[in-house]
Amino acid sequence: MNITAQQIQAETAYKQERTKREFRGSKRRNRAEQAAQPEPRHARRALRPTTAA
Repeated sequence: MNITAQQIQAETAYKQERTKREFRGSKRRNRAEQAAQPEPRHARRALRPTTAA
């Protein structure tokens, strides 16, 4: 099985595009994961009685 120069170029281009796509998607994924986590609350605020209590 011979591999031509065109096949090598095509494969390289495909890998580069895929890497770019994964890199762009990872940023979005990380932002979504960070947004899903609640922000830490201050200890005093957590211990303060609420208006509903």
